Amino acid sequence: METMLIYSPRLTRADIEQWERTEIADAMHAKTAGYLARLAETKAAIKAFVRGRPDGRFYGGLSFGKDSIVMCHLMREAAPNMHIVSIRNVENFNPDSPRVEMALQALLSHDYEVISYDYRCADASYYDADGHPVKWYNILRDLKKRYGAHITGIRADESAKRNRRVRVFGLETEYSFAPLAYMTVQDIFAYLYDNGLPVHPVYAMTGGGRWDKYRLRVSAIGNPEGRGVGRLQWEREYYGDVLNRMGKTLWMREYDV
Repeated sequence: METMLIYSPRLTRADIEQWERTEIADAMHAKTAGYLARLAETKAAIKAFVRGRPDGRFYGGLSFGKDSIVMCHLMREAAPNMHIVSIRNVENFNPDSPRVEMALQALLSHDYEVISYDYRCADASYYDADGHPVKWYNILRDLKKRYGAHITGIRADESAKRNRRVRVFGLETEYSFAPLAYMTVQDIFAYLYDNGLPVHPVYAMTGGGRWDKYRLRVSAIGNPEGRGVGRLQWEREYYGDVLNRMGKTLWMREYDV
């Protein structure tokens, strides 16, 4: 089986050809002993988590990135009625994500909720006393009260910060669960390939191989945070029209377009 790369007019022929070459590596990785062992451990952890929460007070967060898609797919077997929530800032939501969302409708046909917000029409509740934006965190706090633990797709190998989080807290806390924590980025792409899952076109936007698909991510466009490892240049190349449309908004402060 192979992944279903979602179409985007932003993709070039060189991008598609490079994607097809890298999928050969994903297919090979899906057969390795290490991948199969980590996958089995992840599935066992998910079953243990669900058994330990018989009240069903947990929900999955869906960003349409590779990790959240794999997380939702893995959780489906053990918790087919799990509530799934997609939180999006309308101002800089990735314009290719709705195509991925459509492809996932069969997977998300039950109990799927979308929460949208937009700082362009923000009121005082969007900021703390020091003027910092907090709407995202307020939404997460409300979801915790309503549904319980937040199931995320974070992995230890994503960054030093997330590696530290996993080492300190492990997979599970009272209000969170990270079932993919010990899977590698190569494991994630292998799982997508092996299960024929939809893949966001962002991961094929490699400039024909100039960027590493393993380091690309689905996230807000024009967000000053996380613009390292060439993110700024990558956004200019693939989403320059979005940056220009946004202008010098809240999310564009000190973001030299």
